[in-house]
Amino acid sequence: MKALKAAYFILGATLSVSAMAEPDVIYTQNPTPKTTTHSLLEMQRSGKNASTDEQYLSGKVSTKIYNRYVESFAHSIPERFSSDSFTEE
Repeated sequence: MKALKAAYFILGATLSVSAMAEPDVIYTQNPTPKTTTHSLLEMQRSGKNASTDEQYLSGKVSTKIYNRYVESFAHSIPERFSSDSFTEE
């Protein structure tokens, strides 16, 4: 009889504790807050502030850019990056 009373007590205590527990809350991921940098990059991607004027380079500058581009193919791409290659000795 005492075992039955103890079982009822434990059952009652368990049910009362679970009834007082907070309800299940479904958490959703908040959208990433928009920072100034995020907004500026979005404007750049969308082209909202793109200039409508044609932008030209002088012939001399254009030639230098093209020559630098062509010369970049003269060097092979290294197998690994070495951070020491940019230090002054």
